[in-house]
Amino acid sequence: MNRIGNFMESSRRAAGLKAGCATMLALASHGAFAQDGVTLYGLIDEFAQYVNTGNGYTAALGSNGQWGSRFGVKGSEDIGGGQKIVFDLENGFNPTDGSVDNAGSMFNRQAWVGISGAWGQVRAGRQNSPLFYDQSGQDAFGGVTQASGMDNLTIFAFRTSNTISYMSPEVAGFQGGIYLGFGDAGGLRSAGSSQQVDLTWEHGPFAAFVAGQWLKNAPATTTDRTIMAGASYTIGKTTLYGGYSGVKWTDIDIHTDVYGLSAKYQFNAANSLSVGYAYAHDKTSQGNNADQVGLMYEYDLSKRTNFYGALSFLRNRNEASYTLAGAANPGLPLAYPGADARGVQLGIVHRF
Repeated sequence: MNRIGNFMESSRRAAGLKAGCATMLALASHGAFAQDGVTLYGLIDEFAQYVNTGNGYTAALGSNGQWGSRFGVKGSEDIGGGQKIVFDLENGFNPTDGSVDNAGSMFNRQAWVGISGAWGQVRAGRQNSPLFYDQSGQDAFGGVTQASGMDNLTIFAFRTSNTISYMSPEVAGFQGGIYLGFGDAGGLRSAGSSQQVDLTWEHGPFAAFVAGQWLKNAPATTTDRTIMAGASYTIGKTTLYGGYSGVKWTDIDIHTDVYGLSAKYQFNAANSLSVGYAYAHDKTSQGNNADQVGLMYEYDLSKRTNFYGALSFLRNRNEASYTLAGAANPGLPLAYPGADARGVQLGIVHRF
């Protein structure tokens, strides 16, 4: 009797669940049609690597080498007069094991709502930093994969919560943004508060940017800062890049100037090869300098899928502890402070 009763109870629960799901789908469908456009989107990045971090070579799988794997929902509503309400909810995850980037956050990458028009766009919520958007203008690797020395040797906050931002429209090739983060407890001087700005310019084959980030640390005792600048110039199939980052993060005792030179050659629409060098000069008395040389090949299989391969050598000096990282991957830990890191990375990216 207990088994029969349990079976009947399970059946009732299943029926209720089906009804609930049907109601949710109906509501979701109604909500989707009420919007001008709601898009479910995502990206999956998975790679294999063979890396030596000071104690012999290690083979491993990894996630988020070229781009951070993610899924999200974004949309807009036309409210007339050329104005739109816009939003984006986005979460990162690791395809290697299926885990989310942050177990305590539903949308750890982006969670904002805003309004846009010919005058620009205002957003409120958790947002990508302007440095995150602009770093691709620093080197031929787009600031990603293990090959990007500018990425591996530069430290900044990829995104901030409780932030309101304004992004201007493009005027004569110029576009700017200002971001104000109200911290963990509210206020422009509280723990986690931030101020960020950027200015980009593009005209023909030339592009340049400058961006800055000032972030209060957890105890609200110091302000960590990163200044970025970059420029590129395209000549035929070749694009040349120059990059600079000034980093002063007192929390982790890092004060460096990072310089990079790189080039990208576009064989055709589907194949490209990038090469570059970056150097980090430690401005403290410790002499923790580092430099890296990198090589990256990319092949676009289709509009949604591409393969990438990276070859890298990163040299740490004294107690420097930089790793061969990726877009949203910290890299394998060093065997000891000051160890060099070298290796190869082969990956695939699929967008949906």
